[in-house]
Amino acid sequence: MKRLVQTVILGLILVGCKTASQIAPDSDLPTKTISGYSEGITEKYWKLIELNGKPVVLDNQTGGRGAFLILRKENNRVNGSTGCNTLTGTFEIDPARYRIRFSQMATSLAACLNMEVENELKRVLDLVDNYSTSADGKHLSLNRARMAPLVRFEAVYLQ
Repeated sequence: MKRLVQTVILGLILVGCKTASQIAPDSDLPTKTISGYSEGITEKYWKLIELNGKPVVLDNQTGGRGAFLILRKENNRVNGSTGCNTLTGTFEIDPARYRIRFSQMATSLAACLNMEVENELKRVLDLVDNYSTSADGKHLSLNRARMAPLVRFEAVYLQ
């Protein structure tokens, strides 16, 4: 009897499911993937524009350099800058569920006059567990649970 109930439940689940080709694409969701990665967020230069709801402003204390991230598909590496020091580490991503996690993050050890952005960016990268992108793919938000974005980036296309 138990097996019959399990079989009926499984049958109902399978009948109710649609295949990916039957689901209409949503313009807000990435539809192309390469090796399981969303093309929308990897291999792009993401310039930091907002941290904890506050705009990030370049100043002379960081040499005028801005913080940025590049998520590399090869070996799941993340490279970038905190605005002062270089940043490196690894990431795991599940584009179907918009999940992301950073690990093994390390920075160089240059002393800068203003370390506030750097320290807060490193702290936030340890906390994030999901991401979202704007409909046009030009903005990336890193979030924790269902809270407001902890950090926002803008795609910069290098020439």
